Amino acid sequence: MKSLSVASAFGGALLSLAASSGAWAADLGPYQSYTPPQPEVRYEAPLIWQGAYVGINGGFAWSDSNPTNAEGGFGGAQVGYNWQRGRLVFGIEGDFQGGDIGGRLGVDPEASLHSEINWFSTVRGRLGIATGPWLVYGTGGVAFADIDTRVRFDDGDSWKDSGTQVGYAVGGGIEWAFAQNWSAKAEYLFVGLGEDDFGVNNDLHTIRAGLNYKF
Repeated sequence: MKSLSVASAFGGALLSLAASSGAWAADLGPYQSYTPPQPEVRYEAPLIWQGAYVGINGGFAWSDSNPTNAEGGFGGAQVGYNWQRGRLVFGIEGDFQGGDIGGRLGVDPEASLHSEINWFSTVRGRLGIATGPWLVYGTGGVAFADIDTRVRFDDGDSWKDSGTQVGYAVGGGIEWAFAQNWSAKAEYLFVGLGEDDFGVNNDLHTIRAGLNYKF
């Protein structure tokens, strides 16, 4: 009898435990499989300025230190490469310009001084900050120019100094990426070429607009 009482008590305890477990499981709701959390996705701005590009440009040049007051238009092409790290954009660009930049000074009634810049070229570094499709940058490097300077006399005689001068170029600009591979820019450059053998200072101010295609 004692064994039967123990067994009955043990069985009752098991039934009570099972009932309690069932009620607890019912409170938890239906079983759901474990789904690991998804990794956080961070948005990164597209590197719209990264890569190689080529383009064309045209503009106007003038000198405020040359006694012949040289001025005139020019046009040419450029090629370059940009690297982009976040909003920071840096790169290198080279350009070549042909033009009609010249001036004249009457030395005396029998002679006149003429200066002509036939072409000029620059190789420059660029460093800028991008804001969406806009890039504001500074630039600087080396400049080359083919310059002719002549003293002409009324009797038809003339003295000529002709050659390539080397100097520097510094400036800045703004560029707008208006399509996936296209951008337009406006730029100012000061081209410091110094004096030639006749003492004529050929420093230039230049403004130009350009169009670039990025690969």
